Amino acid sequence: MLLDLFRRISTRQILFAGCLLTLLCALFSQGVYHSDEHYQILEYAHMKLFGTPTMEHLAWEYPLQMRSGVQPFVAWCVGRGLLAAGIWSPWLMVRILQLLSGLLSVVVLCFFYRTVRRELDSEARRKWFLLTGLCLWFMAYLHVHFNAEMLAGNLLMLLAALTIRCQRPECRPDDPREFLRGVTLGVVAGALFIVRYQAGFALLGFGIWLLVFRRSWRLYAGLAAGVAVMLMVGLAADRWLYGEWTCTPWNYLCENILHARMDQFRHEPWWYYLTAPILDGGIFFGLLLLVATIVFFWRHPRHVVTWMLIPFLLVHFFLAHKEIRFFFPAVFFAPWFLVELFRGRGERFTRSGWQWALGVLAVMNLGAVVYNLTQTTPDISFYKVMCDYCRGKGDVVALNLAHETTYYSRLQNFSGEPRVTEARFYMPANLDNRHCATSEELAATARRLTAEGVQVVVLSEDPDLGESGSLPLRKVVWSPYPAWVMRYFNFNDWTRFAVRSKNIYEWETSAGSDAAAVPAEAVVSSENGSAGSGEAAAKSSVSESGAAE
Repeated sequence: MLLDLFRRISTRQILFAGCLLTLLCALFSQGVYHSDEHYQILEYAHMKLFGTPTMEHLAWEYPLQMRSGVQPFVAWCVGRGLLAAGIWSPWLMVRILQLLSGLLSVVVLCFFYRTVRRELDSEARRKWFLLTGLCLWFMAYLHVHFNAEMLAGNLLMLLAALTIRCQRPECRPDDPREFLRGVTLGVVAGALFIVRYQAGFALLGFGIWLLVFRRSWRLYAGLAAGVAVMLMVGLAADRWLYGEWTCTPWNYLCENILHARMDQFRHEPWWYYLTAPILDGGIFFGLLLLVATIVFFWRHPRHVVTWMLIPFLLVHFFLAHKEIRFFFPAVFFAPWFLVELFRGRGERFTRSGWQWALGVLAVMNLGAVVYNLTQTTPDISFYKVMCDYCRGKGDVVALNLAHETTYYSRLQNFSGEPRVTEARFYMPANLDNRHCATSEELAATARRLTAEGVQVVVLSEDPDLGESGSLPLRKVVWSPYPAWVMRYFNFNDWTRFAVRSKNIYEWETSAGSDAAAVPAEAVVSSENGSAGSGEAAAKSSVSESGAAE
């Protein structure tokens, strides 16, 4: 049945369905894959828009000037546009960024498809390329995330497509347009580097490939000019972000390698990248992709993609700190690798065993897509709960111990001295987060603020603080899971694990007070929606309906 449906649909219909899925992911996917996407882009942009978090509460990389200013600048431009239109909302800003990322991903994938269409020598293979590229669950998830790994993946794929086109017979080295081709390659290569410095290893392989297989001085001259232009763009973006001229690629290399700050993070064995894709990508999907990548390298040893990815991947094997997201730029080639893996084996899918296997994979893929579209991450649920809690109130102050981790702050000690890093991007305008060194200081501050008429909230890792502490605190029970999950499927209270160290307590006021708290039995879930937030100066000019999502 699946194969009959596959034969009836056209590439245009697959493209339409893939674009629709990308749009849905951009609109409904919430949260980040890794905290860097939040702290090194959204918080930087928020700081430039509103002045918060202040420099001493930004991520530890900021004072060391290690991160590129390109993506924070793009996010800042979107934020400035929303402020100018009077519709500022952090939720809307993130959706716009995800829409831009999804649009770029679809355009680059289609461009790459048009480039390798000649090699996809059958209609079935072309359909499989578009189907896996747009509808495979982890591709749909990655395409819309606005972070350095995903943008680097798109730029790397675009660079490969442009290079493949330069290899066509009509693109002769003595052609006067060769210089312009080199400029185009240089602009994309330079953009790739200033977005993700680790991509320099892929560019090293790319450069060696050019010297071996594409000897053209006009191309090299144009390439150098394009790279130089983009390096200046990156330098200007960094000047905007840090307020002074600096060389962030050198700072990144110096701090992580020469000063060995990377060694302060978790270490993984050399074979981590052979097992992590299988575990994180799903056993079947991850194993298929791993095999497909190795087979592609074996079959195409002279291909530019092979020369770019092998040094990029190998270097990461030798680094002690390993994360699967470091390989995400290479994952963008997954559709091509998978199609190449089954070249000449299409007849096998007509057998009943293969059809059952495809059916199981299709169901698993659909389940993963639905999960990503519907399940809100715990941090986003927390931000929505706090927006709901603060709506309609006066000034609210959230207190926490500086050494404890909350969704609004965390203690970092990677830059030589401890620093409390704050997450203020989603924080309501009438909420302030303050950090206390000791429990005694927190108690004294809470009593003083309450006496001044300020609503006090305590964020704590202690799930029993309301009963064991000396303060009159009442717990605000919340969960990232929908109410129907909490009611019918919360066996053995398994949903508590997502929030057991992220507890919210409010100062318990007398009955009938205007600041009466949410009942302890009330559960605030991710289904309740949320109000838009921002700084008070911005929000005063934005209507409540315009700022709410």
